[in-house]
Amino acid sequence: MLRNLTPRSLVRWLVVIALLAGCQHGAPQGSVSGDVFLLMQNGDVKRGAGNTVLLVGPADSVLAMRGRICAGYGEQLLRAATQGSNPPEVVGQLDTSLLRLTVASSKTGINAHYRMDHVPAGRYILWAETVIGDNAYTWWAPVVIADGDSVSKDLDNSTEAHAAVYCGQVKDSLAPTIAHIQDSVANFAERVRDSVANFAERQRRQGWLRCMIQARASLKRVDGVVEGDIVDRQRECWRKFPVDALWANRQNP
Repeated sequence: MLRNLTPRSLVRWLVVIALLAGCQHGAPQGSVSGDVFLLMQNGDVKRGAGNTVLLVGPADSVLAMRGRICAGYGEQLLRAATQGSNPPEVVGQLDTSLLRLTVASSKTGINAHYRMDHVPAGRYILWAETVIGDNAYTWWAPVVIADGDSVSKDLDNSTEAHAAVYCGQVKDSLAPTIAHIQDSVANFAERVRDSVANFAERQRRQGWLRCMIQARASLKRVDGVVEGDIVDRQRECWRKFPVDALWANRQNP
């Protein structure tokens, strides 16, 4: 059959065979595997058994997304400080966005080992989380997988980066500014309270003076007759308008 092929037809067949071979081989792929654990300060090794390791990517997209969220988080922190409200929450927002970029995942068994096969070649980030006691830990490890590679990457203390992943650097860098804003807001609120308190005190003093003047008006009557209820009226002034006794003694209503 090959004898009857023209050179042009032979070239066409070779192209078809090459395309079929490429389809069978597929896109460049590799694998990644490793152990998940943490060495605690007391020397204990906490293995990440029963966890899920995620491969998110491409790495550039992941980092760009995280950068946008952290930038927005910084703006929200400043706004919350200005308004005197509670700081925003960023963990849930980041987790949701990272899950959308998941390429592969692997459960860790009792030996705390993960493995992902048939991963398209590229740049990714390994991401896993756990809680030990009251503390949350996050493993975050960039990894490059080339065609035919079998990458070994443990998730250990060197890749634990909970604070860094969840915008800790943004929060730390803004801490002095936020503290200054909070102090300014607190001082302003205190000045407002003082102003309100001073206004209320002035109102009470003015009311006391008017009341006492009216109560003592009977002492200045032309006929010289003093009304018998003047003491009761003065007591009523003190009840309606409680003022500082030292200040009142200095007045001559």
